[in-house]
Amino acid sequence: MDIAQLEEKLSAIKQRGYVVSLRRGNAGIGYTLETLLELKENNLRTPDLGDIELKSQRNGVSNRVTMFTFNRGVWKIRQRDLIEGYGYVDTNGRPSLYCTVDSKPNNQGLYLKVEEDAVRLYHVDNTRIAEWLGDVVIDRFSSKMPALVVVYADTRINSDSKEEFWFNEAYLLTNPDQDHFLDLIKQDIVIVDVRMHLRTNGSVRNHGTGFRIEERFLNLCFGSRERII
Repeated sequence: MDIAQLEEKLSAIKQRGYVVSLRRGNAGIGYTLETLLELKENNLRTPDLGDIELKSQRNGVSNRVTMFTFNRGVWKIRQRDLIEGYGYVDTNGRPSLYCTVDSKPNNQGLYLKVEEDAVRLYHVDNTRIAEWLGDVVIDRFSSKMPALVVVYADTRINSDSKEEFWFNEAYLLTNPDQDHFLDLIKQDIVIVDVRMHLRTNGSVRNHGTGFRIEERFLNLCFGSRERII
């Protein structure tokens, strides 16, 4: 599917007006749009732009989305020591560390600092916990999200108490803004989610350290923004 074909399909979907969600919950909007577009996954392979990720958003709602995860080679202390030293016991009785981190210390005392050459994760006791080299972070962002289509929908609840969507606006975002990505981390627009716990055998289960952003700020990550419907 090329961009012209995508525009044509999205325009036809817009003309349908409100459609009933094909799945309950927050994931309903993405699943419904992918089904209407006859996609198996939330990305498009186009001859002109390569892989394009597709994201859908309810108007007036801005959830955080994961841009990419990055774990390998970044930890300056053992992850087990991190969980045991700065984590907590979760509702399942496991030593855990699930938290959002930005430039201000969180409840676990963790915070991010963007320095000249790297993004670093610290504890308020001055322990350096993790380090992502700036150039590598920028390359990961650019390779994972070279282009993005964001489709917006108005929502309502019908007489059967089911959510309905009207997909009526879409933008193509291209040219990842490598020059300013680290600034978005400094400004707490891009944040980091730490997601790990200890298994019963003592090994670490890491779900991926995610670099995340609110959907409404996605356009700040790209140099070009074109409305396609």
